[in-house]
Amino acid sequence: MLLKYLPAKRLLELIDQEAEYPRKKLIIFSVISGVTNGLLLGVINHGAGMVGEFAESAYLQFYYLALFVILLTLLVYTKKYTLEKAAVLVEEVLYKVRMRISDKIRHTELSFIEKTGQSEIYNRLAQDTVQISQSATVVFASIQAAIMLIFTMVYVAWLTPTGFLLTIVAIGLGGWVFMLKRQHIMNDLQSATQHEILFFDALNNTLSGFKEIKLNRVKSHDLYEHQDSIATDVKTLKSRAGINSVFVMMFSEIFFYVLIATILFIWPYFNGADSSIIIKLTASILFIMGPLNLLFGSLPLFIKADVAVNNLRNLEKKVDDASQGFQTGEPPEHKPLTFKHISFKDVRFSYIDKEGSAQFKVGPINLDLNFGEIVFIIGGNGSGKSTLLKLLTGLYYPKEGEITVNEEVLDQDIYADYRELFAIIFTDFHLFDRLYGIQDIDKNKVKLLIKDMGLENKTQFKNGAFTNTDLSTGQRKRLAYINTILEDKQIYIFDELAADQDPGFRKHFYEELLPDLKAQGKTIIAVTHDDKYFSQADRVLKMDEGELSEYIENGH
Repeated sequence: MLLKYLPAKRLLELIDQEAEYPRKKLIIFSVISGVTNGLLLGVINHGAGMVGEFAESAYLQFYYLALFVILLTLLVYTKKYTLEKAAVLVEEVLYKVRMRISDKIRHTELSFIEKTGQSEIYNRLAQDTVQISQSATVVFASIQAAIMLIFTMVYVAWLTPTGFLLTIVAIGLGGWVFMLKRQHIMNDLQSATQHEILFFDALNNTLSGFKEIKLNRVKSHDLYEHQDSIATDVKTLKSRAGINSVFVMMFSEIFFYVLIATILFIWPYFNGADSSIIIKLTASILFIMGPLNLLFGSLPLFIKADVAVNNLRNLEKKVDDASQGFQTGEPPEHKPLTFKHISFKDVRFSYIDKEGSAQFKVGPINLDLNFGEIVFIIGGNGSGKSTLLKLLTGLYYPKEGEITVNEEVLDQDIYADYRELFAIIFTDFHLFDRLYGIQDIDKNKVKLLIKDMGLENKTQFKNGAFTNTDLSTGQRKRLAYINTILEDKQIYIFDELAADQDPGFRKHFYEELLPDLKAQGKTIIAVTHDDKYFSQADRVLKMDEGELSEYIENGH
């Protein structure tokens, strides 16, 4: 219950929920550090008031000196221990959360990744976790300062109840101003993080579309203007949050100077207070101004940390909501499917926009795919070929219709096993530099494949990785082919693999590589426009406006 009233409540809740380190010990040492800091004030104040007596009593002088040294040593040890352990604790928490969300993301569906976008995921798991990491030590130092403040106020109450009430009023007003501004600051920072995602999207457009904007100055200017508009919004939101934070800090600091002036110049006039009490009270207030400045000065950092934690929680909730109870962790035991026949019966799929309206539609699709055949798929851009491949490989679920494997209906319980039938190279493929997921790699086989792909002078396979992946598009596709073939799957899908290749390799691909795979008992689906090699296929299918049909040469 107490956490919800603290400035960094979400960060502390995260640590409380996720930490495995014995938190009680950390809390105890934080309390000891804060109490010791408060006791030091009492020793210093009383020691200062007894300077005259020290000259008459060496024992009394040694007593206060020894007490000071003991308290200082205890303070240094407990504070150092707390801050070091807190730093380790927070990094362990961030590691746990970051890896858990990463694990969930890799188990979620392609549609979620496409809808969410890479920018938000990168921002959350990179920028927000860095923000939390940077805030953690300051948060725990502030907790120690708050505990010290509490015990110092006990000392002030012991000195003078009136001075205690005046000080409490000052602290209370500072806290009240903070609470008034806190939600405004959080809203601005939360909105700023959303705009930063939009900025990263626009920046990615610049990097990914650099060739295009280099050829079109108007397009380049418009894209820059869009980036500038987003960056201006980020600047405005963060500046407003910063101004509100400065107001809170300045209000608290000025009010304490006013409090000191009240104690020194006004209070004695009305109450005739003891000068020694006023001196000790003034010293106490000056003593607590350091911790208070730390507390109020760190408020923007606390709020940023809370916003970052909230962003992480929202991302994880999005993943959970989209995934509907997937399994994470180690791959479960599964029964490998033996492919004989796949059938699509009136399968339909449609893309849904943010308003819930259907956009491009595919289907109804009726398709029979048999063991050991080569099937070519043709069709223009936007005809639905990529969507068909994603449905076929289980990356998309059909909205309507039925898919059967070996005459058994494919349901979501066996989709993970079903996907294991396929190895695919998409047009927008990602080239891995290492052979992930392949056990007992035959280096000689890899070497022969590199030679067969004509890449022996471009890259080598050493220490489980390719030495060079900075290749031309066609060469990268050949390297991706090596990765795919080594997976030794039952069905291979090549989406425009022969594109961007020289005529010699294209001939080699159609007339040697594909027949060789078929001879090994593999089933091959190739998206192609090379009508010169249609004779190499057992069947040629055509996608047109989301519908699939048999291709008839010189016909449709």
